[in-house]
Amino acid sequence: MPTPLCPAELLFIAGADAGSFAHSQFTSDVNSLATGRWQWSAWLDPQGRARHFFALLRPELSRMLVWLPLGNAQAMRAELGRFVMRSRVQLDAQSWTMHALDPGDSPPVLEANELLPREAGFMLRQPGPIERTMWLAPAAASAFDEDRLEHWRLDDVAAGLPWINEALAGQFVPQALDMERLDAIRFDKGCYPGQEIAARLHFRGGNKRHLRHIHIDGTAPASSTLVTGIDGQLLGHILYAANCRSAEGSNALAVLTDVAEENTGSLLVGDARARLHSGSMTS
Repeated sequence: MPTPLCPAELLFIAGADAGSFAHSQFTSDVNSLATGRWQWSAWLDPQGRARHFFALLRPELSRMLVWLPLGNAQAMRAELGRFVMRSRVQLDAQSWTMHALDPGDSPPVLEANELLPREAGFMLRQPGPIERTMWLAPAAASAFDEDRLEHWRLDDVAAGLPWINEALAGQFVPQALDMERLDAIRFDKGCYPGQEIAARLHFRGGNKRHLRHIHIDGTAPASSTLVTGIDGQLLGHILYAANCRSAEGSNALAVLTDVAEENTGSLLVGDARARLHSGSMTS
């Protein structure tokens, strides 16, 4: 049986102008997104910082779903609604359930960005160190498998998926979240909020914060926890973390300043020692 992991926050964008509206607001090339496919994307503020990072699903030509793993769909609906104006678009926030599909569930072999219907929901493959297929289902679950979710988040960390929660919204430019690696941003498409600033950083440089995979000698800290040097200097923030399966400690994704590279073995997350992970991200 599919394993329910957690609620799935979704924002529905529907209507004749759904595609053009999303293309004008989000960082990815929405016009190239075919029906039955999905892509990584983000919505920036006017200062070029990410308000939300998400998977954008297109089950139909005039209907799209924004999946926000750590986000707040209701808040995004309210924020994005201010830009609808005369566009023929309806926005609706819903809470579904995210499931993990095990080999015993006979999940189909999906292409990297393929979207497959299942019982009024959708299946999609996720990157990571192992094959992972998830199912977003509209029915609410009565209970969740917290241990399995912890393992799933570990694989999210390994894949370098830069989930941001409400506390970190509007804090990081796309370069600090390594969005280009995931093909979640285009600089050669039409204008979208924050595009000019993001493009200037891309072409001229100047970004001093980067997405890093770190190991912490302690239990998984909360999202937005500070990362410092042993001298107390602020070096960055934890995006999210998960406890390791078979070893002590936890792994996390963090946005760190360039100075953190000079303090590789002497980082602190709260009172716990931390160090940069030597392996590359798997996505």
